[in-house]
Amino acid sequence: MRRRLNRQFVVFTYAFIALLTFLLEEGCRKDPNMEPCNSLAATPYSLVKPLRFPDMTIPSNNPLTEEGIDLGHYLFYDSTLSFNHTISCGTCHRPEYGFADSGKVFSLNAKSLPTKRNTPALLNSGYQNKFFYDGRQLTLEDAIDDAIVHEMFVDWDASIKYLSASSFYNQKFVAAFGCDSAINKQNIIKSMAQFIRTIISSGKSDIDTKLIAPNNPSLLSAAEYNGYQLFVSARGDCFHCHFTSPLTSDNLFHNSGLEDSDTTFFGFKDLGRGGFTKDSIDNGKFKTPTLRNIAMTGPYMHDGSLQTLKDVIDFYSDSVKWSPTLDPKMIHAGNIRLRLTPTEKADMLAFMNTMSDREISVNPKYTNPFYRH
Repeated sequence: MRRRLNRQFVVFTYAFIALLTFLLEEGCRKDPNMEPCNSLAATPYSLVKPLRFPDMTIPSNNPLTEEGIDLGHYLFYDSTLSFNHTISCGTCHRPEYGFADSGKVFSLNAKSLPTKRNTPALLNSGYQNKFFYDGRQLTLEDAIDDAIVHEMFVDWDASIKYLSASSFYNQKFVAAFGCDSAINKQNIIKSMAQFIRTIISSGKSDIDTKLIAPNNPSLLSAAEYNGYQLFVSARGDCFHCHFTSPLTSDNLFHNSGLEDSDTTFFGFKDLGRGGFTKDSIDNGKFKTPTLRNIAMTGPYMHDGSLQTLKDVIDFYSDSVKWSPTLDPKMIHAGNIRLRLTPTEKADMLAFMNTMSDREISVNPKYTNPFYRH
């Protein structure tokens, strides 16, 4: 009896050791084909911003790292995050179009249906504190989640299963978040937010090199200078919303007179901010877009109704409509018009073209990384 018990004890001991060894090995592996995990701390990333740009507020729970940004770069362009593997974030936010879409009034979501509003540019999104035209999200992370769910219709379980089966992505997630960090929704969104926060102006557009950095408007051409003078004066009346900082947006919400709601608060085709806040005083108000790379991001306005920058200038000069929530700064409505002359309009267009940053559209830090493989 004692000898049989001893044999059972030995067998049990060997089985226990084998099971423990297996569990320890599996705990250090992200997939069966990888070597045991040996993660190092992620490398802090120093954000380089153009002269006179403000400091960016980075969330303490999602600091920028080289590895996190690299992972987010790939995920930004990976269509497997859409439920049918047809679109990625980069499908509708393309560098060559100022991180807006390719001249489309409305982008198509993963179900090939048009989006509700024109695709906004992502450039300098890390400086924003409210997202989408109606400001319904307060953090970049939540905005990414919103877009992936409502435009890409992500199946999180399926996407996480796909990423977890990839040695390539396992290595990227380990490098970014460590051995003990799972491939999960939170880390996917965090890495994409890190990448998007790095999409900032290079500081090499004409408005930077001729005006903002040297603070010397005389470096502009005659037409550009005249357009600048119009832009920052009551005659052109653009500065209230757009020239509050080098970011060219006040990050606030305005009804700029695109729609006439008759005499009620409820006649707008799109309630804008009011549709989110449910406050009628916000009806018809939309977030001020950045004018950075504006020549590349058409068509314009939340509904994509203005095809060219010339159309935008013509509208603000001659066609602003009155409504109860029209911004009080928009005094040139109804029968009171700016009525810019053709020369003034041409000069305004020349100045707005100085805001184009062509370098960012071809910088490999932002273009599709899968094309390099």
